[in-house]
Parts: sequence; structure tokens; C-alpha cells
Amino acid sequence: MMDKKRRLFRLIEYYINEYKKDAVEEVYGKKSSIKIHSMSHSLSTNSLLFEVVIVLGESINEQTMDRELADILVQDALVWFFPEQSVKTYVRWDV
Repeated sequence: MMDKKRRLFRLIEYYINEYKKDAVEEVYGKKSSIKIHSMSHSLSTNSLLFEVVIVLGESINEQTMDRELADILVQDALVWFFPEQSVKTYVRWDV
């Protein structure tokens, strides 16, 4: 059985990679996707840190190394799950 954190990650990934697929592929290239790797919670600042992996598609160049879209998409998805908490993202790339 899938734990609650992994289920949350899958829901976010589905939203980003299916509903926002055109935006992801426009910025990061065809066949690219965004994966949620981990989540950390800070009690002192009441914030969440998500480690996001951008799996680059067919084209890799300087324009595809922009993290802004991933930040925006993750925060758009998480506002429904964690409306009271600050959400931060750490982005890394994979091929």
C-alpha cells in the first residue's frame, strides 16, 4: 500500500505532467516531466521544502535550465493541500 506522502507526490506529479503538460514541454522540451523526490517540514518557520527533479526531454540547452516554471507549478498544486504553510522548492535536473 502506498503511504500518504508518496500518494501526495503522485497527485502533484499527475497534475503537473498531465494538466500542465504543454507548459512543461514548452519550457523544458518534448518528453520532459517533473517529479517530486522528497518533502521536508520545518516546524519553526511553518514551511515545507520540496525537492523537485526536472527530467529533461529531447533538447537540453541554456533555456531549459530555468527553474521558475517548476517553482510556480509546484506552488500552484500545493496551495490546495497546504494553504496555511509557506512552500519552497529545491530544483535539480536529470536526463
